[in-house]
Amino acid sequence: MSKLPEDLRPGRVVGQHRREWDVVTEDGSTRAVLAGKRWDPERGMVSSDVQPTVGDWVAVRPGTPPVIETILERRTSLSRTSLAKRGAKQVLVVNIDIVAVVSAFAHPGADDFAAKRSLSARRIERYLTAIKSGGAESLVLLNKSDLDVAALDHAARLEERLGDCPVVPVNCTSPSGLDPLRQRLSAGTTIGFIGLSGVGKSSIVNTLLGRNAQKVGEERKHDARGRHTTTHRELFLAEEGFILIDTPGMREFALVGAEEADLEAFSDIAALARTCQFRDCRHESEPGCKVRGAVRAGSLDSDRLESYQILRKELAALERSKPTKKTPEKGRRRPATHGGKRGGTTEDDWEER
Repeated sequence: MSKLPEDLRPGRVVGQHRREWDVVTEDGSTRAVLAGKRWDPERGMVSSDVQPTVGDWVAVRPGTPPVIETILERRTSLSRTSLAKRGAKQVLVVNIDIVAVVSAFAHPGADDFAAKRSLSARRIERYLTAIKSGGAESLVLLNKSDLDVAALDHAARLEERLGDCPVVPVNCTSPSGLDPLRQRLSAGTTIGFIGLSGVGKSSIVNTLLGRNAQKVGEERKHDARGRHTTTHRELFLAEEGFILIDTPGMREFALVGAEEADLEAFSDIAALARTCQFRDCRHESEPGCKVRGAVRAGSLDSDRLESYQILRKELAALERSKPTKKTPEKGRRRPATHGGKRGGTTEDDWEER
């Protein structure tokens, strides 16, 4: 961290509200506002790149109230496209070492759609692409593993599909249920949790902290949809010294800022693509396509290829939507989203507003 002027104090943002931020400094926790030069009173909050978010290190000017003067350089970040703001970039969390994508096993008696929705490999692949572009390490947690006797088998199959990303079954009902996660955390590590409502992100945070820091709601058992109990992002310090960031549930996660090189979850397809007859092969109907050949041979799942194609096309649309000298920022079209539907995806509407 660079040296600050003597009249400013370093602090870390631990909570975010509409126009105020909870910041921890050497003097303790305080509620701060943003310096006027970084605030647009006509539009409210301006670009999230100049707005503090949970995990940010900031320079604070003491006073009543304290004022955030500067956001210090971010090491890593996790962002998505906000449909509510016409495709604007929304930074979710920053300066995180690990982003844990939380999915969950469905309750007994849940319908087939709920079971597939709870452990959607395509959704996980989308999250992993966004995490890669932000520079953090990825981890997949399969929560509520006590609900499925074949949890380890499910985890092994998903890990094989995802490649290098670890997939860890966990639960919050047994004393050792989170041990596989605890073993990956150490003092100073910051981990953020993302995923649908009802998958148990807040329960994991509470169990790791050893107290009820976050309100917990139940998942509807028949369709695996959760209630909104976490309404804003918040940072917590565990006794062991690691740092936890809980986030509201997100049904939709459109990519922003990623590039095709960030499709790390598809390293197997990338390796096959390098052996295709044509360097610009789209893996659709071209002759000599090794990727389609692997699908026909049964060594590559057709659903995985389709997931890759969707994300690849979305990234291409994002690239085309970038402003140029002839296309002012104000006139940009919003990026395409999963499924290509206007205003949303085939999943659901945005859950966090």
